[in-house]
Amino acid sequence: MNKQAPRETTQEIMSAMEAIMVNEFRVCQSLMTLLQQERQALIQKDADALTNLIEQKESLLDELGSGEESRRSQMEKLAQAGGAVIEAASLTDLLRRLQLTATERIYRLQEGIYALQNKIRELNRANHALAEINLERISALQEYLISLHTASSYYQPSGSGQNGTLPPASYGMDQLG
Repeated sequence: MNKQAPRETTQEIMSAMEAIMVNEFRVCQSLMTLLQQERQALIQKDADALTNLIEQKESLLDELGSGEESRRSQMEKLAQAGGAVIEAASLTDLLRRLQLTATERIYRLQEGIYALQNKIRELNRANHALAEINLERISALQEYLISLHTASSYYQPSGSGQNGTLPPASYGMDQLG
């Protein structure tokens, strides 16, 4: 006898989705904090801190991605439970159709997540610009140092009329004896 697993109720799906969205909200808050720390590390030009922060940021972005996948899966279940067409259903449309008690909390969470994501985008753009400025400064300094190293190693007065090909200096050592 093959028993099918009981289908999740709409309320159970909504609870799972709410938990996923709460986690996404917390991850977004952590990402905001991390981006603020990244800004400080960029200002202080602390490469070690930046390396560590980038690793943490990648981990948080991975967590957001898996949260998004989980939420999408719950949305599909919710759409099926409510008889909605999955492809056409955004979370807002789906919640509007179902009109469940958890709908208001989900709306607020969704708005909070969107607001945090907008702030994250702004911070990320500002950090990117700061990183670009730092890279330009480093490149300019590197070019300057290279130009110092490759400059003529001997004095050549202006207007000396020579083509820049001087014989090697002998200091009278070539006529010994």
